[in-house]
Amino acid sequence: MTRMPSAVRQLQEWFAGAIMHPGPVADGARLAPHAERFFVDGVARALTPGPLVSAMDRLAIYHDAYQSRLVECLGDDYPALRYALHEEGFGALCRAYIAEHPSRSPSLNAFGRHMADFAHAHGGEHGAFASALARLEWAMVEAIHAPEAEIMPLDALATIAPERWPAARLPASSAVRILKFDYPVNRFFQAFRNDETPSLPEAEASATAVYRKNHVVWRMDLTPAMAHVLDALFAGATLEEALSSIAPLEEPDVASWFREWVAAGFFARAELG
Repeated sequence: MTRMPSAVRQLQEWFAGAIMHPGPVADGARLAPHAERFFVDGVARALTPGPLVSAMDRLAIYHDAYQSRLVECLGDDYPALRYALHEEGFGALCRAYIAEHPSRSPSLNAFGRHMADFAHAHGGEHGAFASALARLEWAMVEAIHAPEAEIMPLDALATIAPERWPAARLPASSAVRILKFDYPVNRFFQAFRNDETPSLPEAEASATAVYRKNHVVWRMDLTPAMAHVLDALFAGATLEEALSSIAPLEEPDVASWFREWVAAGFFARAELG
C-alpha cells in the first residue's frame, strides 16, 4: 500500500515548489505540488499575512531570496562573465539559466556546469565570447573541486633512461584541463583579475591550461604546438607520436616544455610499457 504524505510533508512540498519556481511567485504557488489544498482561488491559505505585507508578499520574499541566491552563486563561479555582460545582462542570463536548469541538488557546486553552452545559445551578439569565457571559468571551478590528484614528481625525469622516453605515455592528472578558444579568453580574464577594464576582444585563437597545484588553481597560456602535443598525450599517444604530430614546425624547446609541465603537475605518471 502506498502511503500518502503527511499534511506537514505536503505543506513542505508545496512551499518548496512555490519558492523554487523560476517564474512569478503566484505561478509557483499555483503549480507547486498540492496547490489544490494550499493555494485556492489565488490565495495562499497555508500562510497568514503579516502586519505590513500580505501572505503572498511574505511568500514572495522567500521566492525572491532563493532566486537571488542562485544568481549570486553563478556570479561567484563566473565573475569575469558578469563583468563582461554587465550586471543587467548577466542577471537576465542567469534568470533564464535558472528557468532552464533549475537546481536539483542540495549542493550548488555543480549548478553552473551548463553555463558555457547556455551562454552560447542565449548570449546574443556576444554569445560566442561569453561561452568561451564561461568555459575558462568553469574549468577553474572543476579544478578546485577535482579529487586529490596523482602527480608525477619532477625528479622522475632523471630516473628514466633516454631511450625509453619515445615510447612513454603520460596520462593527465585529474586536476588539469587543456582548453582551446576562438578568443583571447585568458588575456581578458587576467586583465579583469588585475582590476583593469578590458573591452570585449575580437576573435583570436588561443589555448590555456587550467590546473591545480598545492591547492591553488593556476592558468598557463599555451602555443598551438604545446596544446597539440598535450592533447595527443592526454588522448593516449606516446611521446614520440605526440611530438611527431607537430612536424614540420620549427624545432621547439621540448625539454623546457616538459620541465614546466611536470613541475606544474600536468601528468599523473609516466607509463613505460
